[in-house]
Amino acid sequence: MRTAVHLILALASGAACTLAAEPFQVMDEYRLKAAFVASFAEFVEWPPDALKSPADPILICVLGENPFGAALSQAVDRKTVQDRKLLAREISAVQQASGCQILFVSSSERKHFRSILKDPQLSGVLTVGDTGNFTAEGGMINLQVEGDRIRIFINQSAAAQGRLRISSRLLSLARIVN
Repeated sequence: MRTAVHLILALASGAACTLAAEPFQVMDEYRLKAAFVASFAEFVEWPPDALKSPADPILICVLGENPFGAALSQAVDRKTVQDRKLLAREISAVQQASGCQILFVSSSERKHFRSILKDPQLSGVLTVGDTGNFTAEGGMINLQVEGDRIRIFINQSAAAQGRLRISSRLLSLARIVN
């Protein structure tokens, strides 16, 4: 867990996201990815209609098989962003994504990426995945393991189409793709 805290601090400060090989091997990949997904809420500006009231939480949804186990719920536990509580929930269909601000699309949905990512209900929703073609299919953020690092790939065009603004601090840590 200590490495995850350092990872979030690195994201927040704009430092490199390199992890030493040994801690990375010990640490569960999806615990790290959960920390990334939870931290993205700090670096995204949603359109005004994405959150109905000031009391609404920022909802992180997982579509398909949940690769995180309890790690995502643990990553958001008691965390707030701009005075909004973070919550995690699993959904089984894109139609259940209304109200989500971040949608992690599991690799189990790989065959349906194109139709999922083109769904008009996802306007104003940050889409995140971790498969090789996720951003090429129209996803906004892709998390890929490269050696001892988790690399962030961002499709800025997809984010702009979804009416989202991603902080330059996060963009500076990512590889920008189209």
